[in-house]
Amino acid sequence: MKVPWWSALLLVTLVTPAFVQGASTWSIYAYAPVPQEDATTLRETFLAPDLEAPPKPAESSTVDWVWWTWSETTGSDWPNDDAMYRMDRFNLTASTINISGHQIEHRRLTTDVVDLDGRVNVVAAEDNARFVTFELDVTPRVNLSNQTLMYLVLTEDRAVDHHQRNARHLVRELRPEVAFSLKANNTTGMTAMLAADHLAAAGVDLTGQPAGWSYTIALFGGEEGMESNELLVLKHDRLPVPTLHLTPAQRWLPLMFTAFALVAMVSIVTSASKRERTVPVLKARWTDIERCTMTLTMEAGEAPYTVTQWSVQPPWSFRGRPPLRTLGAGERVEVKVRFKSVHDAECHLESAVEIEGLGAWRQHVWLSSPFQRVDEEESVSESE
Repeated sequence: MKVPWWSALLLVTLVTPAFVQGASTWSIYAYAPVPQEDATTLRETFLAPDLEAPPKPAESSTVDWVWWTWSETTGSDWPNDDAMYRMDRFNLTASTINISGHQIEHRRLTTDVVDLDGRVNVVAAEDNARFVTFELDVTPRVNLSNQTLMYLVLTEDRAVDHHQRNARHLVRELRPEVAFSLKANNTTGMTAMLAADHLAAAGVDLTGQPAGWSYTIALFGGEEGMESNELLVLKHDRLPVPTLHLTPAQRWLPLMFTAFALVAMVSIVTSASKRERTVPVLKARWTDIERCTMTLTMEAGEAPYTVTQWSVQPPWSFRGRPPLRTLGAGERVEVKVRFKSVHDAECHLESAVEIEGLGAWRQHVWLSSPFQRVDEEESVSESE
């Protein structure tokens, strides 16, 4: 937002007590220290309407601010008031950036003129809105000119407007600050804010989209008595999210749990698959209704097994019990079983078996009464 210097100073004077007073109803959602090392280059790119932009530089120490000034002419919901402010600052016109955009680079002074440290907070208010605060200590090493100005900037790593335009490092919010001492060796402890209502107006929703944002602290100015407007400080980093505070062990903990879960799942699936291949199969079908005879098909799995007992549920009863026998791995046999009489009730057979490697099991087979069947059918079996 465009903020005159004197207005920004007045705003800080009014806001800081309110921040302290309202702190009891606010909570820190995430925080991170300001980077100790400065970036070396700030590149400001004013996009053309077709979004053409210079290629991304190879240097990791370059910070990008990408400005969009065409919201009114294109119907985009990207903010452009701060972009127009910066365009005026460099005496640019729409015709200047209409064809291929415009790029301006600032190199930070190699001499450290200002020391700046502190931390950045993402704050959650009681109404569930989130905003950003900067708790900074600013210490000039020399007397600074009255033209010295700090910019606090929030950029979106990858922005998409409601027309599906795409831009990287789009500036969503810019705030100028002058609430610090310009005198050498005089440290100012200051708290600045990117307010929730300003962020909402710029299309920033830190509640619904907490990640994907970056911040920059850029200090422009020069020594007292000089007309230069140099880049004195350039701090840049991702906007903090709660995972920034996790220790390496805490970061690995969810992955460890996931790995253990996967190992357990694989073990269970492997064990179930192995058991399925090992357990024998028992089937039955009626072969001679008049003689009350059924055929049992017994097929061993990947392990030998022995039948130790046969039984049948009333009202059915054996005329002669099936034999107790041992089958080798993969062996298949058929056995005739005769009953004393045929009944309307379902026939339920049960066998006790010993499977090599798995121990004792019980197998069940259910076969409909031959009086109820229309076509020849096989039984339903189950092992336990």
